[in-house]
Amino acid sequence: MNDKCNDKNKPRLCKFGYVDYIVLASTISIALAEEFDTQDLSILASFFAVLSDELALISSVEACFSEDDSEPVPSPIPDVAITNIPTKKIRNKSYKRKVYKKVKRKNT
Repeated sequence: MNDKCNDKNKPRLCKFGYVDYIVLASTISIALAEEFDTQDLSILASFFAVLSDELALISSVEACFSEDDSEPVPSPIPDVAITNIPTKKIRNKSYKRKVYKKVKRKNT
């Protein structure tokens, strides 16, 4: 049981070289391109791009905390902006829109 816990921390994907990953990615790309149309491939490409960005971010942040063994800073709660004015304030004269009337002038 302890061997499984110790193996969990070791990188599993370092067993293969970079050429193996290039060949694997190329093979999967060609297989997918033969099965899907252009629109589906575009969606898959976007999905995998986002997936790889998220994995890179997670790995970078976890590397920061594994080096100095400190607790992560709690995530801030996002502040939601008010997007509309409450109806009570609209009745106030200061919030009413001014309407300007265009006057047509005769050319003389």
